[in-house]
Amino acid sequence: MAESIEAISQERTADRVLSEGARLFREQGYAAATTRELARRLGINKASLYYHVAKKEELLYQICMVAMTRIYEAVAAAVGGETDPAERIRALINAYLQSTLNDLDMHATMMLEMRFLTGEYYGEVMEARNRFEGLVGSTVATAQRAGAIRHDMPASYLRILLLNLLNWPLTWFTPGAGMTPQKLSRYTYDLYMDGAAARLGDR
Repeated sequence: MAESIEAISQERTADRVLSEGARLFREQGYAAATTRELARRLGINKASLYYHVAKKEELLYQICMVAMTRIYEAVAAAVGGETDPAERIRALINAYLQSTLNDLDMHATMMLEMRFLTGEYYGEVMEARNRFEGLVGSTVATAQRAGAIRHDMPASYLRILLLNLLNWPLTWFTPGAGMTPQKLSRYTYDLYMDGAAARLGDR
């Protein structure tokens, strides 16, 4: 029983390291943040912190991978639950914004600070990001083939435009300031679909 309690405690500390690390990186920027400050916020010494992460870059890598995994799983499940091409885009937008804006520290850190990763860390995060963008791209391309969105521009451009609409709220969204993830997802869907709507003569 004692070993079980200790394992649970270590797991909770590991979760706190990720969440506090993401908050620190978002507030101060990865380059300026220090492991000393992170340990202070966690109420542990630096030696205990190194039990969970060997170095600052490893922590950033873990944050990025967790964030990408959460986004992919949320969006894949939402899109997989719809058959209508337009509703799949609605589900994608809603799942993405709900996932990212309800966990701003993790996802903003991933998007804005991943550029500091190097070597295999960077490669693995990019692979995860490309996998997610592939899911977005296939959802958009399917909607385009079905005539749900316009045909006068490549599906790759429509994918990039959608990703830009989804990604940048991470830089300005403020919880409790009047806008909610639910409202923003509705507005984003309307803006995107109005702008990407199929036009007469497209087919």
